[in-house]
Amino acid sequence: MKITDLNRYQAFASHLIISLIIFLFILICITQLWYPGILFDTGNGWKAIGLIIGIDLILGPLLTLIIFNPKKSSLKFDLSVIGIVQILALAYGTWTIQSSHPLAIAYINNSFITFYANAENAEEVKEKVNSLNTNQLFYAFDDDIQGEGLNVDQLFPYAAHAQSVPMIKTPNISNLPNPNELLVSLDPLASSNRHIVINKKDGSIIRFSNSNPENNNNFE
Repeated sequence: MKITDLNRYQAFASHLIISLIIFLFILICITQLWYPGILFDTGNGWKAIGLIIGIDLILGPLLTLIIFNPKKSSLKFDLSVIGIVQILALAYGTWTIQSSHPLAIAYINNSFITFYANAENAEEVKEKVNSLNTNQLFYAFDDDIQGEGLNVDQLFPYAAHAQSVPMIKTPNISNLPNPNELLVSLDPLASSNRHIVINKKDGSIIRFSNSNPENNNNFE
């Protein structure tokens, strides 16, 4: 079948199907490789998906719907330009997502911090995450180790230290209506409404939350 045998809506549907296949592949990469588990929420995975939807499922097919006219002599050229624009935009968007995706969250100094792939120490953190086989970390301070900044050798699996977290009394930990849960600040320097919910008994990570701690009682 030739392109000129299609009408405007058939061309739009064909472009949309192709774009949907590409989107599903990138979606798997986002949810399984770049934003796995709780990192999908802590790293704003929905924004990443929204970016790809805007470029892949809306931009390209919509342009095809607008310009497609089987009687135009420049139809093939116009579609080629749309395809190139979509590919370039999609490649840039995918690269942006991959290069800035979250690597891990770590409990450091009474709150959780997110490590991103575009941070200065990203390669060291990535190696640590791979060696420990977990993206949930705990930073154990050691007074005998001198130096400024983060020392990846002091990062350990969060599960091994989780029980100590609920016992730490700090403003960064708040009570929740559920007596078995506590709210711990996430990236407190960047936002006051991002938190990790942990189990009050064993400190295990339950989920991400954007609850306002002012609506909860302070930790006692």
